[in-house]
Amino acid sequence: MDVERLRQSPIGKLVEITGVDPRTMRDYAYKAFVPEPLPTQPALTHATWNAASDAAGALGRLKQVCAHLPNPQLLIAPALAKEAQATSALEGTYGALPDVLEARLPGFEPRTPEIKEINAYERMATLAFDWISDREIALTMLADLQGILARASRRPSLDPGKIREHQVIIGPEDCAIEDARFIPPPPDDRLRSGLDAWEAWVRKDHDLPVVIRAALAHYQFETLHPFGDCNGRVGRLVVVLQLLRAGALDEPSLTISPWLLRRRDQYQEHLLTTSTSGDWNPWVRFFARGVTEQALSHVEVAKQLLDWAADVRGQLLERHWTGTIASVAENLIEWPVVTNTLLQQRFGVTAPTGQSAIDRLVDLGVLSEMTGKTYGRIYGASHVISLVESL
Repeated sequence: MDVERLRQSPIGKLVEITGVDPRTMRDYAYKAFVPEPLPTQPALTHATWNAASDAAGALGRLKQVCAHLPNPQLLIAPALAKEAQATSALEGTYGALPDVLEARLPGFEPRTPEIKEINAYERMATLAFDWISDREIALTMLADLQGILARASRRPSLDPGKIREHQVIIGPEDCAIEDARFIPPPPDDRLRSGLDAWEAWVRKDHDLPVVIRAALAHYQFETLHPFGDCNGRVGRLVVVLQLLRAGALDEPSLTISPWLLRRRDQYQEHLLTTSTSGDWNPWVRFFARGVTEQALSHVEVAKQLLDWAADVRGQLLERHWTGTIASVAENLIEWPVVTNTLLQQRFGVTAPTGQSAIDRLVDLGVLSEMTGKTYGRIYGASHVISLVESL
């Protein structure tokens, strides 16, 4: 950790910490960073306000597109799969998107521990989106959500489902504490008071635009690091929850993690530089640009998904194919990976009827077989999957 840079911070202070590093079993006496409470009126430049305004406009366009979708799940379901994949990758948990989609299928076990963890994020986020419609963002709620994810993690997590009671460091798994990239507050009253102030700030009525509020809240959440694990994923989920609570979005249709994943080093450096400099502008502009570009990307993908669905619908009408095959085709954006068993369960059809619908969609090039197996075949709408990958 760059102690000298952090020593000069105008928005936090270094404090002494001691203990035993559980990875090296060495005693340590080092320093941790404790941020000051978030400001009500941060010093922001015109360029930063303009970036936040651009982000608000892009969110407005995305909100409008979702309002005109025949079924908002046409965008929400793909967005959630991509967010789960990317937010997990930012924490070193990787899985291919088709495998993530496959794990949604009834009766399918995740192929790997990584996919199991990504699938747990989807479950956690879905629960959060249900809760946020009538609940304020609160640490108790976030702790419950973190517990779902931590218990599915490949790495045993201390204190799952509650505020951490041990010191954590941020950096490579095998690094000594002195080599950590960052060390958040010790697990004592300083952490608890910082989190109480964060929660009050998030729930307070502000004059600040929601994009700026989300940027500042995300910085503070990651700097405080309230949990023993999963802070990044929970913190990025909070961004979408804030947008929903503020009415900037009506549906959880935005992904921010794919954009951050492509800029992982910049993302991490912006958070650290904010701590050392106390200048909010570079981080807020970076964050706002991510929201803008992702929102506009979702608008474009939504249009392409609707165009694709209309094209498939037209091909079915030309052939006078109705019934089950039409129902399957209409669901392929929400469920771009299917099996015969899934069709039987969702549409109440027989195995031959389900397979006939699949075979016809394969002949049209709408579906393709993904496993190469004779039995237990899985089919995917490759065009839909590729569009989701592009988010």
